[in-house]
Amino acid sequence: MRPMLLCVSLLLTGERAAAQGPRYPVVPVPLADSIEIALALTAAPRELTDSADVFVVSAGVIRHVKRGTTGAGCTVARDLHEGSLYPICFNAEAARTAMQRELMEVRLRSVGVSEDSIKRAVATAYKDGTLRLPGRMALAYMMSPRQVLFSSPDADGVRVGAWHPHIMIYTPEETGRDLGFARAGSMAGVFQVPSARSERGEFIVVVPRWADGTPRTP
Repeated sequence: MRPMLLCVSLLLTGERAAAQGPRYPVVPVPLADSIEIALALTAAPRELTDSADVFVVSAGVIRHVKRGTTGAGCTVARDLHEGSLYPICFNAEAARTAMQRELMEVRLRSVGVSEDSIKRAVATAYKDGTLRLPGRMALAYMMSPRQVLFSSPDADGVRVGAWHPHIMIYTPEETGRDLGFARAGSMAGVFQVPSARSERGEFIVVVPRWADGTPRTP
């Protein structure tokens, strides 16, 4: 193929790939441990992360790569969307409960398990006691400016990118009505409440700054 035609062909191929968006499903693969640790620790203020444990999931194995002292835990979660990046930290109660579900999901994705199968495995794990619900205040922090979020872990999920810094207060089996809201959304745009009862119910609160102190974009 002549050089000009080759260049045009490559350009069109690249444009088609860009138009198609991120590939799915793509088995998540972590970066080097030092980079994973640094990314995980961007999810929350240093007051939490300096003393937090960090976990990395690779090829079906959950590894404890940084030892903490408070019971708080951090990791970089990923789904099956190409480029997904979810740095997240948990207080001690959430690390004992909700983080275990998060690590289980990433572990299964890392060996190519489908999202539907993962949902069934998680439901079974809650039923048989492998996974537990929080018994007291459980919080997760997603305040990393490096986050690359998708609207859903399923194939129809849309790339959101760095949405907003936010915290998640776990409210398993609670709905917005249980929390005093007449609907799931918020006219103020600063929180989201669960619309249906679920083991993974979360009251999401947008905060004004990323963990590094920079202000969020309105």
